Amino acid sequence: MAYKYSVGERKFDDITSENDSNTKIDFEEDYIAFQTAGNDVLVVSGSLVGINHPAAAPLSALDVHQGAAVFTSMPNDLGAGETVYFGTGTLTAGKLYYLHTDGVWTEADADAEATGADQLLGIAQGSGAAGTVGVLLRGYFDAATYLSNFSTGKAVYMSTTAASMDTTAPAGTGDIVRIIGYCTPTANVIYFNPSNNWVELS
Repeated sequence: MAYKYSVGERKFDDITSENDSNTKIDFEEDYIAFQTAGNDVLVVSGSLVGINHPAAAPLSALDVHQGAAVFTSMPNDLGAGETVYFGTGTLTAGKLYYLHTDGVWTEADADAEATGADQLLGIAQGSGAAGTVGVLLRGYFDAATYLSNFSTGKAVYMSTTAASMDTTAPAGTGDIVRIIGYCTPTANVIYFNPSNNWVELS
C-alpha cells in the first residue's frame, strides 16, 4: 500500500517513472524504497539503510547484499567494492599493487618483505593513472589475467611473480606468505580482503 506524504503545503504519492511503472520511489509507512525492475534496490528505514536486501527492511546501519549478479556479470579484470583514488603511479588493470612509502602504487611481489609484506595492498581497477582508474582495497574481483591456479574456496596469496596472485603459497627462502583473499564459486572471481598477517620463510 502506498501512502501520501506532504512537504510543507505539497502532498504527493509514490514517485513513478513516466515510462516504467516498475521504476519508482515507494513511500511506505515505516520506510522509503527505491525500486528498479520492481525490486527494492535501496531501502531507508529509520536510521538503517539496506542495499539489495532480500527482506523488507535492513537489519543494520548499512546492510549490503551482493547477490549472484555481482559475480555473473563482472567483466574480466574489474571488481566491485571499496575503491580509492589516492596515490600516484601508472597502473595496469588486474595487477596487484602495494602503496609505497612515497605514495606510489608499486607492483607487489612475494619475493621480499619490502615489496608488499606489511603495506596496503590493492588491485588496479583499470589501466592508467591511479587517481583516475582507482584501486580496489576490498571487495570482489574477476582476476582473469593475474591469478594462477584458481580453485573454489582456496586461499589466494601474493605471488612471487610481480603484481600477480596465486592459490599456491610461496615456498622459497625469503619469500613472503600473505593471504590476500579467497576464491568464490564463480571462475576467476575472488573475495579480495588482504590479511594483516604475513610470514617470511627461512
